[in-house]
Amino acid sequence: MSTYACEFNELIGETVTGSLLSRLIRGTISTGLGKLSTMVLGLVGVMVVTRHLSAKDLGAFVLITVVVSFLVQVSSFGLGISLPRFITGTKDELQRRRLVNTVLCFRLFTIVVVSLIALPFRAQIAGLFGSPLLPGLTIFVPLLFFLQSSMYLLQSALQGFFLFERIGISDFIAGFFNFLFIWVFVLLLQRGVVGLIYAKVISMFVSLGFMYYSIPVKKKIEFHPDVLKETLAFGFPLQINDILFFIFSRIDTVIIGVMLGPAGVAYYEVARKIPEYLGQIYEAFRCVYFPLISELFMGSERKRAAQLLNNSTRLVSFVTAAGALMAWLFGKDLFVLLFSEQYLASVPAFIWLMVALVVALVGSTLGMSVVAVGDSDKPAIVNVVHTVVSVVGNLIFIPALGIVGAALASLAGIVATNPLDVLFLRRRDVDVRVREYLKPILIFGAHAAIIFLLQPITFLPKVLVVISFLLTSVVLSVITAEDLAALLAEARSISLKSMTILRSGSNRS
Repeated sequence: MSTYACEFNELIGETVTGSLLSRLIRGTISTGLGKLSTMVLGLVGVMVVTRHLSAKDLGAFVLITVVVSFLVQVSSFGLGISLPRFITGTKDELQRRRLVNTVLCFRLFTIVVVSLIALPFRAQIAGLFGSPLLPGLTIFVPLLFFLQSSMYLLQSALQGFFLFERIGISDFIAGFFNFLFIWVFVLLLQRGVVGLIYAKVISMFVSLGFMYYSIPVKKKIEFHPDVLKETLAFGFPLQINDILFFIFSRIDTVIIGVMLGPAGVAYYEVARKIPEYLGQIYEAFRCVYFPLISELFMGSERKRAAQLLNNSTRLVSFVTAAGALMAWLFGKDLFVLLFSEQYLASVPAFIWLMVALVVALVGSTLGMSVVAVGDSDKPAIVNVVHTVVSVVGNLIFIPALGIVGAALASLAGIVATNPLDVLFLRRRDVDVRVREYLKPILIFGAHAAIIFLLQPITFLPKVLVVISFLLTSVVLSVITAEDLAALLAEARSISLKSMTILRSGSNRS
């Protein structure tokens, strides 16, 4: 790695301000840059795809990614969450090496076993999702399964070592090469849905190699049953949770596929594309938040952990509520720009999915805190409720409202689970302040009512609504002076350090 790269890798670690909020912002920025670039490149790629593939072909691609995600979730053993928690729980480098290598060996074994089992039953598995896989796509299932499983696990390991900038770089690598090869295989070579898969496979391979190289332990074949037993004991309840998460997060796609066909799947997939990308930006926050709050809880710093939790839910709620407001105001314009007028029918579902995202990301933050405090069995209980409400809601709403019904069912399932997360945290004497994250949601609701009543069409009234939302958030202390000070301090520190690095590089030249 170059001298410049090494200096930039040290950049984030040298701008310590001491507060939990600053650490959270610092890590999120370093990870989020990669997620943001992935989102931008991904959206441009979607613009190309929606203009060069039919809705049916796009639906076929979505189907194969859903099948692969299903296989990843049912075979993860909760290792993606338990691994970073155990890495942060010890400072012994030998133990960390044993932990990482044992988990990697075990995961590789499970990937091979699941692939061998899944191949003979590929038609039946695909049948669970509404329609059969295209014959030419079946061969890619084991390969995509291996790549997606491995990437998820390696990113989890990097979280445990607090190497957030490496996660950001790996995301940028995946996003850049995926974007590049979409242009090559879909636009130039006209390979259609197979070209989309080629682009995904190549980009994941390159990113995976970088992450494997970045894990700071000596990689070797070693297996320690005692280490695996402890990790699986914590992770097994999370495995159940992973399966339930897949069901409630993808049951809408399954039911739409059965009732509306591949074209309906494509319209809904376009509607959820921007919320999904924003969810990936949230992953930058999650990558930092989970090991940080786990470290606090494992160190018995419960008061500081509660402070971090409440600040996090407040800020997540504000940012996502602002995004939902922008979607309500500018959704149609955005879809014409990104996806063409062909997908304007997706806009209502998109707006409600953005509203659901507000509650979903707050709930995800609460759920991670439940796991961090040591209750790895509780998320499964929460997601049973979520799954039941989502399934019932989809069966009721989709026949009546189409893809909008799927979005409303998603919102209903998320809202139903929020009180449970709060209850489980309070049982562990964690001071969860619900009003902190409810305020941005209520402010959004008030401004949504204004939009509904006044129906602003031109640009200026829409901008005034956004300004009103921001000013109300400041007045009601949703955004505080401490938030702005921490953000500006981190941005200033990083900018100054970046300038120093660039100057030293110029002098060396």
